[in-house]
Amino acid sequence: MIDLVRSIRLFVLILIVAGTAGFGNSNAQNLDTPPRAKEVVSAFEQVRWREIAEGFAVLRIITSSGLVATAYRFLPEKFSIELALQSNSSGSRARDIGEREGAIFAINAGFFAKAENGNLYSIGYLRKDGNVLSKGWQSAGGVINFKAGNSISLSPSHAGIPKNSGDALQSRPMLIEPGGRWAMSRNLADRENRSILCRRANSEVIFIVISRLGLSLYEAGWILRDRNDGGYFGCDSAIALDGGSSTQVWVSGEQQVSYSGLSPVHNFLVARFKAD
Repeated sequence: MIDLVRSIRLFVLILIVAGTAGFGNSNAQNLDTPPRAKEVVSAFEQVRWREIAEGFAVLRIITSSGLVATAYRFLPEKFSIELALQSNSSGSRARDIGEREGAIFAINAGFFAKAENGNLYSIGYLRKDGNVLSKGWQSAGGVINFKAGNSISLSPSHAGIPKNSGDALQSRPMLIEPGGRWAMSRNLADRENRSILCRRANSEVIFIVISRLGLSLYEAGWILRDRNDGGYFGCDSAIALDGGSSTQVWVSGEQQVSYSGLSPVHNFLVARFKAD
């Protein structure tokens, strides 16, 4: 959710991200791994994925400083990732949406704001079931494209909004552009809870949630890089979802790897088993 302070910070971030387009790829030299990112990567390297269901696994760590990070990995042949909207105008929680959609997983998605009457409305481009519900940014951030067959892809906003008939959601910033291209250049040191979507080159989808102490966007983006470049997840593309108080995730029957967050939100991404 966006309040005045967050709006100002987002505006500054947009200027920075817009100025970093084409900065380089994940192999960019003379970049030092941020210490907090290095701590998170080191912790991930010491644990193993735990399978929740066939094609769905979870990786959870608590660093020595107390930061909690959880990753949720979905195989594309087993799961579809879909866009879901709030159940009522004042927002919903991830658990409510996950159960409503018959999903195994739900996470907060794009940005939103609250009107004077308390109703939530989306910020950034949002298309659901063929209906455009909000306009987008021309250059900031990126777009999550939901394709036929329930596959997804990520593209930078400056490449244009896809014209297909599928759902689409804009968020910001892109942390890794398609092809593993590193899209961040400055560390604002703004430690917040984070919700992140990563897509690997093999079409695996990984969500990462950072909670308790938080990370800056730059630090969070770093853990998405290839291991040879100081990261861990090796994302082909990745985008930040709405973070801070909006960050929340629900996994059916798995309270330990769920996170309730602080506020209801407008829209969500859910994972459902594909029909055999």
